[in-house]
Amino acid sequence: MNILSLECSSSHASIALHAPCPAEHSWTAERNHDAFLFPSLQDCLRSLGEEGELPLILVGTGPGSYGGIRVALAAAVGVALVHHSRVVAIPSWEPLAAATGCQVLSDARRGGWALYAAGASIEVFNSADPIRHRIEQGEDIRSGESNSSLARVGIILQHTDLVPTARQLIDFWLSLSPEKRDEFAAKPTEPLYVRPPHITEAKRKPWEF
Repeated sequence: MNILSLECSSSHASIALHAPCPAEHSWTAERNHDAFLFPSLQDCLRSLGEEGELPLILVGTGPGSYGGIRVALAAAVGVALVHHSRVVAIPSWEPLAAATGCQVLSDARRGGWALYAAGASIEVFNSADPIRHRIEQGEDIRSGESNSSLARVGIILQHTDLVPTARQLIDFWLSLSPEKRDEFAAKPTEPLYVRPPHITEAKRKPWEF
């Protein structure tokens, strides 16, 4: 089965095509994922060929960069409309958490920290104290954050600077049973939020004067 995968939940983004003529690209971006994604996407589709079928598109849905994830989802939906593909959302850290049994630590902003465990289980803490306690208890915690950023709050981990990739999403999908694939396919194709999104209401409706 040909599979296209997009992972833009962090500043280290990637796209991969699993096909007879495979393609893979990665790049570093903060707030301009679209500037790199679409040229890479075009190259992957070119590798697929005009007659190539694309039944499945995987998208890493975080937690992470809201803007990057939304760009990846929008691109996936656009390609799916043309190729009649199914779009499946997979949490970005699920491949690592499922394979190792670890919990993945990420910065939840505003002084908070989030732990992701396999099965889309997320715990959010308002300080680093509970994280340090769990480390002392011997829990396997890994992180995509840098050693320096973790050290500032007294967190010392052996595994840091981890990066979710589009290739990992494909390998994870291929390892799943049909039943597990159906479970992921049934979930909404939307970003995985560490915190509920903050929506600011307009002070005045467009039609009000």
